[in-house]
Amino acid sequence: MYRRSILLVAMLSTMLLQAQCDAHAQKLVNTYRQIKACKHNTIFWSDGSKMLYDDGKKETFEKILTQADIEDMFTHSYRNGRYNKPSKNYDPGRYRNDAFFRKMYGNSAHAVKKHLTTINWLGQKIQVTTVNHVHKQLQKVARELAKYPKLRKYLAPIGGTFKWRKIAGTNRLSVHSYGAAIDIRVKYSAYWRWSKGGYKYRNQIPLQIVKIFEKYGFIWGGKWYHYDTMHFEYRPELL
Repeated sequence: MYRRSILLVAMLSTMLLQAQCDAHAQKLVNTYRQIKACKHNTIFWSDGSKMLYDDGKKETFEKILTQADIEDMFTHSYRNGRYNKPSKNYDPGRYRNDAFFRKMYGNSAHAVKKHLTTINWLGQKIQVTTVNHVHKQLQKVARELAKYPKLRKYLAPIGGTFKWRKIAGTNRLSVHSYGAAIDIRVKYSAYWRWSKGGYKYRNQIPLQIVKIFEKYGFIWGGKWYHYDTMHFEYRPELL
């Protein structure tokens, strides 16, 4: 009887750990070829390395922002298409696990640079990563946007792509550090840190631009409470 109880507890523990590799974890497996599987609450990479998926901690907004595990990256659901003013601290995609992105794209500026290539962005040469075919997806975005001349003023010249740097006012690396993000033209953009006289959501970027980026796997910073309307980053697992 005692042995049977021990076996039952072990089975339940195993089931619980497997359950922690939820549908979100499967999206990572389905999206990124570098990830082989998620089981027993562990992400298994194709090179044999492992990462904890869910640390089980339920943290405050600030703690998740600065100490997100991989599961935390799905805390808020990203909503495709039409957008409204985000509710307070609703930042889908802004929670990032730094170790995950370093593993995916490169652990240093030198490592990331090995995977960069140059593409044509509406007549401007820009550098982006080839990892996960981000360069091909962004080239598709550019080609489709080029069909609409009225949108060009919002798109070029760009604010930037690859640059190994921290996010303003934080110790967290920007996705620009990995060559997997683009800032479109700054002139028509808004950023929450630029807001004067208290928080106020601002945006001039047309929905058509947002939809085209989303079509090819890029999320938009304009859907964050802490908005950054020039910013798009490659996060197809959230779409």
